[in-house]
Amino acid sequence: MPVRLRHVLPIVLLAGTVLISGCADSDSEPKADGQTTSSTPAARPSPSTVLPDGIVKPGTPLPVGDGAWTVTLQGFERQPAGAVPGVPAGSSAYRARVTVANQRAQVATAPQTAVTARYGALGRTAAEATDSSASSSTDEPQQVRPNGSVDRDVKLVLPDQAQGLPVTVTVEATEEGLAEPELLFFEGALPGGTAASPDTQAPQGAPAGQSVTPLGQWNGQVRVGKVTVSGEGASRTGSLELSVVNRSGDPMSGLGTTLRILTGQELHLAATVRPVYGYRDAAIAPYRTATQTVSFRVPETAAGGPVTVEAIDAGGSKVTFEGTLG
Repeated sequence: MPVRLRHVLPIVLLAGTVLISGCADSDSEPKADGQTTSSTPAARPSPSTVLPDGIVKPGTPLPVGDGAWTVTLQGFERQPAGAVPGVPAGSSAYRARVTVANQRAQVATAPQTAVTARYGALGRTAAEATDSSASSSTDEPQQVRPNGSVDRDVKLVLPDQAQGLPVTVTVEATEEGLAEPELLFFEGALPGGTAASPDTQAPQGAPAGQSVTPLGQWNGQVRVGKVTVSGEGASRTGSLELSVVNRSGDPMSGLGTTLRILTGQELHLAATVRPVYGYRDAAIAPYRTATQTVSFRVPETAAGGPVTVEAIDAGGSKVTFEGTLG
């Protein structure tokens, strides 16, 4: 069943990473580094291929607006090589189609929809193809005839290593005149490869409460990946992954984590990265993980030195990570 989000999220069709530096890190699916095993339960509840309550397979219609509408993710269709410009080597473009159907016997304005696709056990966010002209949140309201429907397409770019991995899609559907979207979750394997077990590489989580956690390891429900540095001189850019796991059977409103990045022994503040403004944020499905890549400017004198990252959740709780810049 759909879930009503308790605060306003941006209703924009965007499935990619927003970087404060404007530089994007690779969206490939490497194995998580430095994960610490513990008795903390994994994000996914069991090794079964049965989806948890609240997540359905593509092709399943979900009701919106007390049944006035249904929203269906039709699945992913791999696009021919060269059909979508700007796809990097080692990646492929896919079309994701969302069908919004009017269940009433009268003309009505279709809900706006926003789509976020996350792949693999870490839930890395798929990038949107640069030529994607279709938008699931149009400027002009779309009128739908009685018992009619409208299709909304988005083209996504995913690394070829993601083929066969599970893709969890969050659709935020907002009816006309309402500020809160209803949350719909779909999950299926990305075509083009052998389907993988949904629990392979699932994050375990490290014990919470430790004073300092090495970059790349989990602390409670949050993980900050190791920092990579690119560029020269004053144009050096650091990139890292922020991961948040939802261990409950209810959706989370998003990663909702602010990062304070401090460099050197003197802990100079290099950047503050906030959700929505510093990276794309969207609701996280039950028992699933979301990962965003964020970037920041690296002071010229800080490269190769120590870095401290404070991860601050919406309630103000802090987790501190330490490592090296590059």
